[in-house]
Amino acid sequence: MYEDSFRYEKMEQRSIHRDHGDLHFFSNEESSSSNIPSNVYEYFQLVEDGKFPFFNNTQVHVSAMKNSAGETLLNAAARLGHHEIVERLVGDIDVEETDYDGWTALLNASHHGFADIVRTLLNAGASIENPDLMGWTSLMWACYKNRPEVVDVLIEFKAHVNIVGEEDGLTPLIIASGRGFVELVPKLLEAGAQVNTSDKFGSTALIWAARKGHLQIVQYLLNSGAELDAVGMQASSALMLATRGNYIPVVEALLAREPNVNIVDYNGLSALGIAAREGYTEIAASLLQSGAFVNTVDRFGNSILANAVRSGNINLVRMLLERHADVNAKDSEGRTPLHLAIDKNYSDIVLALLEKKPNLELKNRDGDTALLRAIKNRDVQVSQLLVSMGAKLSTTDNAGDNALHLALRARSRRLTQILLVNPQIQNCFIDLIN
Repeated sequence: MYEDSFRYEKMEQRSIHRDHGDLHFFSNEESSSSNIPSNVYEYFQLVEDGKFPFFNNTQVHVSAMKNSAGETLLNAAARLGHHEIVERLVGDIDVEETDYDGWTALLNASHHGFADIVRTLLNAGASIENPDLMGWTSLMWACYKNRPEVVDVLIEFKAHVNIVGEEDGLTPLIIASGRGFVELVPKLLEAGAQVNTSDKFGSTALIWAARKGHLQIVQYLLNSGAELDAVGMQASSALMLATRGNYIPVVEALLAREPNVNIVDYNGLSALGIAAREGYTEIAASLLQSGAFVNTVDRFGNSILANAVRSGNINLVRMLLERHADVNAKDSEGRTPLHLAIDKNYSDIVLALLEKKPNLELKNRDGDTALLRAIKNRDVQVSQLLVSMGAKLSTTDNAGDNALHLALRARSRRLTQILLVNPQIQNCFIDLIN
């Protein structure tokens, strides 16, 4: 649904690729190929088993040995967490050698959380900033996989904490914040991570944390100077995304800093508009208390009250009406909140709207008044209520049908009786006779 979800899915696929069998060694068929020495497979098998291979009779130099994924023995040992083997191989194999995905031994060790191997490789001269083919460094992968001990070592060796992913614009802080890794965020901030850096879609660490409902991280970021009103994915602010997720504690933490509660996203929805659409009464109350405008409309012409009506939440509708929400506001199809409530068969909301004395003669784009909609829906109770409140019976829709025409066509005796006993109908007959 969101750009960030797609990016995280891609990162997770890459991570799973490192975790599972895609990087295993030569198959028996490969090991018997004429251009591959027969003993190379055995060397990788020994490393996989955590045993150091001796190279007395090998036909290939240890640095030239690679498996089907392009890994050296050092890369494989680092990925598998065999520290002693790594220590014995660092002098014989280039620590910067990569597999076919651009992964070095350091990237592998960082990804899998082997802090001791990370330290050994760095002491052996491994480049701390060498990225994989997608532009992610060891620190970025350590943050993605929540490896606090590895992060400590990388920061100790002066890893660039503000490195930006080439493809997605993500930083270590954004990654850790979005994934809810509470232990990592203060480490990165203390190491100088810039709190307001944004990814390629403009989303900051605060926006990521708020969208996921990570309260403690939101508080860390706010205390470190995070910009409250920054907008990112879909032109949404942290407040709007926390509202969408119904993360009440996060919303309260953000409101305590007095953000602009009336920012709108690319659909024209404010935080209150989102809360109304989703039926979140508690958040809506907090937003109203903080000065949210009650009569804004989105780019589709939907008012906040209309969104609340659609949610079916009577308490929210009453709250907005008490704040003077426009009961006659029309959407892009000419429907008022009353039209919507009738179509949804929300009788309690219909009653609440009628208490505010709306204009009963407003028509939607089909020419329907509230009464005509009620009759078309065969809603006897609401039709009777509207008639008793003075809804005009002579009004016609775009097809030229009035209330009585529709009731007769619906073959509804009760609706027809309600209309026939009404003085308006009787007066119509008198006018025809005269």
